[in-house]
This record gives sequence, C-alpha cells and structure tokens, in this order.
Amino acid sequence: MSSSRKLALTAVLALGAGAVHAQVGGSEPAIAQNPFQPFDQKKFEADAKALGATAKHIEQFRANVDEYGLTTAADMLVRAAVPAFDKAVLLHEDNDPKAALALTKVLSNAKTDQALLRAHVRYHLAEVFLESDDPESTVDVLGQYIREDINHSPLDAEAAFYYAQALAEVPYPELAIPRFKAFLQWFPEASERFRSAAHQQVLELERQQESLLHNLADRMKKTRRDLKKKRTNKPVQIEQEKYIEELQELIEMYEEMERQSGGPPSGNGPSSNPASQSGLPEGDGSVGQLNKRPTLADRWGDMKDRDREKIEAEVQNSLPPQYRKMLEQYYKKLGTGSDRR
Repeated sequence: MSSSRKLALTAVLALGAGAVHAQVGGSEPAIAQNPFQPFDQKKFEADAKALGATAKHIEQFRANVDEYGLTTAADMLVRAAVPAFDKAVLLHEDNDPKAALALTKVLSNAKTDQALLRAHVRYHLAEVFLESDDPESTVDVLGQYIREDINHSPLDAEAAFYYAQALAEVPYPELAIPRFKAFLQWFPEASERFRSAAHQQVLELERQQESLLHNLADRMKKTRRDLKKKRTNKPVQIEQEKYIEELQELIEMYEEMERQSGGPPSGNGPSSNPASQSGLPEGDGSVGQLNKRPTLADRWGDMKDRDREKIEAEVQNSLPPQYRKMLEQYYKKLGTGSDRR
C-alpha cells in the first residue's frame, strides 16, 4: 500500500474513532522559504527600458503610480513598451475570444531575458482563463509565472493569491490552503482586500474538508452499528460500497498530490465543492478583475464558423507545441461553455 493510501485511510479511520484533524493528513505541510523579494522599482524601470520603454514612458509611469496604484501603473508601462502586448490586452478588455491567442503569441515570442514581459502576459492570460471558468489552465499559467518570472513585477502578490484561488477552484483544497497561508505570510503589505479574502478562503476550505471527513466518518459509524446488530441487507451493502468509492477518491487525490509534489497538479480534481467565489476580493486595485464572466463563451458561440475555424487554424500553425495544447484545450472548453450546438 502506498504512503498516500495509508495517509487517507488512517485519517478517515481516525475520524471514525472521534479524532478531528485540521487537515486530512494531520499536520499541515510546512511553508517553504519565501522566494519573493521586495519590489525593486529601479530594476523594474531598467527592465521596462530593455523592453522598449522610453524616458517619457518612465516619467508617465511614476506619475501613474499616485493616480492608479503601483500594479496598474506598472502594467500600463509594460503595455506602452510592447505594443503587441497592449493590443492583446485590448482584445481581452473587449471580451474578444482572440485575446487568449494574441496573448499566447506574445508569450511564445518573448525572449529568455524578458521575464518582466512574460510575467505580465501570463497574469493577463490567467485572467482570461479564470474568467472562462478554466481554473486548471490558470493554475498552469500562474505556476509558470511563479517558477520562472517572479521578482520582476509588482504583480507578484496578486499572482500568488490567484494561484491559490485557482487551486481552490479546481478544486485542490489541500494545495490551496498552504498557498493561501504562504501568501499571508509572504505579503504582509498586500492590499487588505486580498489578505481578508485569503483568510476567508482558508477558513472556508478547512471547514469544507472537516465537514467532508466528519460526514464520512459518521456514516461509517452507523454502518458499523448496523453490522453489530447483524443488519447485512442490501441498503447496508450499498452504503459500504459508497464508502469504498469515497475512500478511493481520497486516495486518488493524495496519490495525485504525491506525484505532483514538485509542482501544481493539472487535469480534473476530486469531486469536492470548490471554494466559494465570495473569497475573491471586490473593487478596484488589481490590474484586471480576475473573476468569472460568461461573455467570452457567449462571444465564441456567436462567432461565425469560419471565424472560429480561422482562430483554431492559427493555434495549430503559429504556436509552439506546449502553448498549442493549452490553447486547443481552452477553445474546446470555451465551445462547450457556449450556447452553440
């Protein structure tokens, strides 16, 4: 029996005996050393100049910080420095389904030393995916951001928050909880809206986990009493089969986590309820809204067949394989989410 299988079974059996764990596996995973460094504006401006920002752009950025806030001003500067990126963001702001393709093209064409550009493109691409009810792709994109592009942009705190949020929505609560807690520990100066939302999500996710295990343990107790009373009829047998199925789901979740211990999971998560959208911070202050709007799927469904086929052909012919697969999955899911028959 694998260690993850033992972990899941031990936790459920312990709950059946009356023990309560804050997490399925007992103690929480330790929070790793903080990889994020304080924002360095001088370095940021130098990186922006390397992308093509002029002295006038830098001067405007400094003025925009007071008017719009640091993250929005920084994004405006990167957009001014890279016109192709600005055009892609404008497509997204117009809820144009071509936005994901346009952003991915900019990302695939970014040079290895352009981490600042990649960070901003990935942030906006994650925004597109999350708005399209695709948290799995959001996890992939922001996971790449965190692995490759941190410490170049003031977007780091928001990227870390939404990475945890996307994990919660997959749902992978066991991975989301420590990442929300890491966000709270690593970004004490983050907006209070984001910090309050992270606190709320931790409480909600832990409550969901505890409820799930308690419910399963209580039902196991009832069946155990039935068996002691020699009740072995069909309903009792059906209940036993359900326990096995639910235990198997827990086991599969932990085995997936074990396989993915070096990075975020991908694909479909376990069949628990995702974290509530009430955990998303409201109001202005972030670069984008990063909340769900069904309009992208609606726009995709309203497009003419030839226009959809043109986008799909461009995905096939203009993107490297790793990005091609991601966009193929995105547009396929966008199609199933529209009213198109």
